[in-house]
Amino acid sequence: MGVRADLQARERAAVADVVASTLRHDLRNKLASVRNASFYLMRKMQKTDAWSSDARVEAFFQLIDRELAAAEEVLTRRAPVASSERPLCHAGEAAERALLEARVPEQVRVERDFRARGSVPLDVEDLALLMRCLVDNAVESMPRGGLLTVRTWDVEEGEGGVSLRVEDAGEGLAPEAYSRAFEPFYSTRPGHAGLGLNIVQRLVLRNGGRVALDGGPSGGTHVEIHFPNRPEAGGRKRTAVQEEIWGSK
Repeated sequence: MGVRADLQARERAAVADVVASTLRHDLRNKLASVRNASFYLMRKMQKTDAWSSDARVEAFFQLIDRELAAAEEVLTRRAPVASSERPLCHAGEAAERALLEARVPEQVRVERDFRARGSVPLDVEDLALLMRCLVDNAVESMPRGGLLTVRTWDVEEGEGGVSLRVEDAGEGLAPEAYSRAFEPFYSTRPGHAGLGLNIVQRLVLRNGGRVALDGGPSGGTHVEIHFPNRPEAGGRKRTAVQEEIWGSK
């Protein structure tokens, strides 16, 4: 019960983060439009008698500029993140939590292949949330049942690390959907918020990983995530995200 409540709380926080980031992105665009309009009007006004005869005109344009700068500062500001040891967890444990929370129906057969021995640089609850988003998507793509495969393994070559993969046997996605799947609020299923894959992408990128979505030759969809080994894996060094994370395949 405690595990489920914690995952649900983290899911609500992740959804709130997506919504807030989307609003910040939209507001920045609107503020930029206001700034451009103000600059254009100011240049026009400078050529009129009102600019020199009424000091309030210039003062008002300066006020607009200051208020826009203050609003942009508020949108950019992030809460400080406390420095502590980098959390580490095992992918198999998080995957089991995700499968338990997802309540996979009987008509979906689950194939587990948990071979990873290395650690992933996330709290186990965050990794479980990430995996549960993927499992939920996979289950929903197979309403009549099918095979759900969840794998974890160690990567020895290159930069090393741990990889995870969730694969379904559903109908797959339309070609144009693959390029937009990580966008917030994008969904091909009626009644769905379209936040699951965006939450996954945010958690992966913020913790130094990579995520890819693709379809198989015989149908179905798989999401593969890789967390490379990092020299600083022993200590946590998380900085505020300066740019919004938008889906781009």
